[in-house]
Amino acid sequence: MSASAVIQHLYDSQIATSIRESNDLFPVLQTFHIVGTILLAGAIAIVDLTLLRVLFRGTAPETLTRSLLPITWLGFAVMLISGGLLFAAQSARIYTNFFMQLKLGLLAIALLNVALFHATTFRNAIRWNDASEAPASARVFAAVSLASWTAVIVTGRFIAYF
Repeated sequence: MSASAVIQHLYDSQIATSIRESNDLFPVLQTFHIVGTILLAGAIAIVDLTLLRVLFRGTAPETLTRSLLPITWLGFAVMLISGGLLFAAQSARIYTNFFMQLKLGLLAIALLNVALFHATTFRNAIRWNDASEAPASARVFAAVSLASWTAVIVTGRFIAYF
């Protein structure tokens, strides 16, 4: 089955049709998607800005990161579910949208950055908690994170207009 056939099947599904035809479901899902984005991006931005020593200079980055991780996961789950349902409802229309494709690519970069940070640099975070600044690798991951998550949000907004 081709990708376009899968997308059309998704678009024609009962749940996608119900969302599309409802006066209430689509805006409710958009609201949840925005709330999920706020939770995820807000928590990540706080961690990134702390690693870059813009915020909370006296707070151990490892402690802050671990305390915000549940909020990050909650935001990601809400965004993933609501975004998946929003995509399903519009899939045939936005599948080829340049900004949708760009958003998905940027999302992959952002998620890869998070995974690499946690698999490498963050494993030793307890060792650099008391340092005056995070190691260069942590600062690079933080800068890439801020840029990529911001780009995901911006391109997501453009999907509706192009």
